[in-house]
Amino acid sequence: MKLEILGSFGGNADTYRLTSLLVNDCLALDAGCLTSALTFERQLPIRNVMVSHAHSDHIGTLPYLIDNVFGYSDGPLRIHGSAAVIQALKDHVFNDVIWPDFSKLPSPSSPSMVFETLHAERPVHIGSLRVTPIPVNHLVPCTGFLVECQEQGSAFIYTADTAQTDRVWEIANATDNLKCVIVDCSFPNHLEDLAVASGHMTPQMLARDLKKLERKIPILVYHLKPSFERQMAEELDALGLELLNYRIQGQVIHI
Repeated sequence: MKLEILGSFGGNADTYRLTSLLVNDCLALDAGCLTSALTFERQLPIRNVMVSHAHSDHIGTLPYLIDNVFGYSDGPLRIHGSAAVIQALKDHVFNDVIWPDFSKLPSPSSPSMVFETLHAERPVHIGSLRVTPIPVNHLVPCTGFLVECQEQGSAFIYTADTAQTDRVWEIANATDNLKCVIVDCSFPNHLEDLAVASGHMTPQMLARDLKKLERKIPILVYHLKPSFERQMAEELDALGLELLNYRIQGQVIHI
């Protein structure tokens, strides 16, 4: 299984890209930077997008992706999300005011975009991949994802945006073939109150949550705020966790 970290930051500035992961060139997890990180040719194979939640840093390039691939595929682009996420996209993005409603274009009977409702812990099969949504602890309804490649017997978890949580780690401990976890850490330690209020983590909060993980696997930290990157790097390094990595943007990982 091929995993590309297209964007890994919780803010957008210069080379700091918003969150998007690409699996096997065809499945995207969140759409913070899909069209800014990928050439037009590399956007075309993407036929499914899993949206963790409706905050703009995770959906920002979704309208442009649909616009770019429109007319270049035999079938619609499938947007997967919880009922709350899909309703937010319909009400606030694809509403013919902010952006055209591509679920009715070129016609309602032949749309270029289809919404697929995700249900907690109910797997979705996309080719050889099995994706299981896991509810997490964020300011708005949000799901992380367990992604498993059935052909290769490998898996990873993307927590999406979350404060301290439990179910993700329970599922991680029960997944024998888990190779890594991509986990939120957004604010420095002195802003823990803000992190809790907004549904994110600090390095100290992350360290406490990682005690729930009963295996030694790589921990890939994402969603650092660019304005606090240097301070957070020092605080994450101070945790002394050998398998922790926060310099992940642009990495291609074969799992």
